[in-house]
Amino acid sequence: MADSEAESEDNSSIVVVDPDPASRNLSEDLEDDFDRQIIAMDSVEFDTDSSEEILEAGVYIISWDLEIRSGADLIEEIRLNPRLSTKTVLIATDEPTPSLVRWALELGADGICMKPYEADEIGKLLERARETRSAKAA
Repeated sequence: MADSEAESEDNSSIVVVDPDPASRNLSEDLEDDFDRQIIAMDSVEFDTDSSEEILEAGVYIISWDLEIRSGADLIEEIRLNPRLSTKTVLIATDEPTPSLVRWALELGADGICMKPYEADEIGKLLERARETRSAKAA
């Protein structure tokens, strides 16, 4: 990723897709920690065809269990969309199992974070994803 792309991603919004309203509210509290807009939504609101907010976001944090949809479906949707395919995707879960982690990473997730959301953990995962992308670009 070019430096300008990395800088742009650092300043762009973070979309959190979570079926639980309380969890979405908690995720919005991360705005102060990251000094960037957090857009929290239910998976039925995640529509890449009609939402510029989603298209312009630099990071997606997707709950693995979305009730109606699956986190795997959204990872695939993001990775197949040419406008989103290079964006950072984290999967959030209450209980990461080895098979869940392996599957999410194989589908294209950049990392796995625990719920409830913690700024320090997410920050480290975002930094690791940025370093990995920079190393691949070099």
